[in-house]
Parts: sequence; structure tokens; C-alpha cells
Amino acid sequence: YNDTLIRPWNGGATRPREGGRYYDEMWRAALDASASVVTITSYNEWGEGTQVEAARPHVTAAGAAYADYAPDPGGAYLDRTREWILRGRRERGCTAEERVEL
Repeated sequence: YNDTLIRPWNGGATRPREGGRYYDEMWRAALDASASVVTITSYNEWGEGTQVEAARPHVTAAGAAYADYAPDPGGAYLDRTREWILRGRRERGCTAEERVEL
């Protein structure tokens, strides 16, 4: 989480991605808690730096830089999300035919 592009005074709340480790820890916590629903509310929250959609480096005309996931590929968080969904299904014994709401 880093919303200093839109709230420059809020640097104290910044939380680094840690190469995806933080995202993984939150998924693990949700599965360990037997959550029946997991929501991802930051699909494209570029202003907060919490986006998980495919990313590439970008600098706005005003000079604001939006980060990608380097050294991971642009779709790294979508891939991570897919893997966590599949892991959750396996851990719960879901069959291939069962629908999982995404």
C-alpha cells in the first residue's frame, strides 16, 4: 500500500509488497481462517499502489511514477491470485465441477 501519489502526507501508512510476500501472507491468513469468501478490492487501485491487474511502468505527464512488479512479469499478481484460488480449492476438497465465485 502506497497512496502517496494521491495523499502525499500519508507516507507513514505505506506497506511494501515485499515481492508478493505480503499478498501471499494475506491469502494464507484468509484460508487458515476458513473464509467462505475472499474479496480483492484493489484490482486497479493504482493511486493506492495496491493494484493486482497486469502492470508495466508508467510515468504520467505530471511526472508521477506508477510501479510495475519488477522483477516479476506484469501479470504476476493475477498469476498469484489464480494459484491461491486453486490452492484454496484443493485444501477444501473442491471438485473440478464446483464453481468458485471470483
